[in-house]
Amino acid sequence: MNSRSNTRIECDKAVLEFSKVINQKSGRLLYVGIAGDPPGGEYSPLFQNYNITTFDKDPKWNPDLVGDICYPEFPPNYWDAIICVQVLEHLPKIFRLPKALWVITKLGGYVIIDCPWNYPYHAEPPSFKDYWRISKDGLEELFNPWFKIVQIKAGENNTSCLLEKS
Repeated sequence: MNSRSNTRIECDKAVLEFSKVINQKSGRLLYVGIAGDPPGGEYSPLFQNYNITTFDKDPKWNPDLVGDICYPEFPPNYWDAIICVQVLEHLPKIFRLPKALWVITKLGGYVIIDCPWNYPYHAEPPSFKDYWRISKDGLEELFNPWFKIVQIKAGENNTSCLLEKS
């Protein structure tokens, strides 16, 4: 029996599909939100073309870099790809995220965004709280002014999208 939730299964399928597009390029990849992931991030094996840097707000998760993705301290146009999977629901300042990602992503770079739609409350204080559930329409509204939406997958439990800075 598979111990992964339906939400995570939907997420897995989307990230795998999106990785095929992202892996047509190479460069620097920022892996955001590694709480509880294996070293390097759960999906990092899918991105062999990239030099991966892990990033989390809480140092207890042992990321390469510590910071708030809504207030990133990276140079503009720095990252070739960013993975932000199962993170949005934990961001209190979520409406700052699209511009923050746009600033630090290179032109032609990709961002994977993923958020549960139908999932129980799952905060882990003091590391993170649980604020949001986002539908396909919500992701489109949040990111459309900043990024080209390459693809959105809206499942019964999860919403995932692949964005491109163009």
